[in-house]
Amino acid sequence: MQFIFQSCLISASTSIDDGKIVASARIFVPASDGSFEDDVHDLRLDEHFIDENEALAFARERAMGWVEEHCVSEM
Repeated sequence: MQFIFQSCLISASTSIDDGKIVASARIFVPASDGSFEDDVHDLRLDEHFIDENEALAFARERAMGWVEEHCVSEM
């Protein structure tokens, strides 16, 4: 799942690691020229998720929280 939040590009995904569902979010902070290649932050969320939908929702929420805490909104 990819989406834009406060000008940052967020890519959230899930995987299975050692039999457990793991959520990940990659946050791309835009540079002054609008590219997303230089400032990338990865979140790995190893919780006890019921299913992939719950894991994706949690990754989305945590990534948005990270953006709110670390990035300045241009709005």
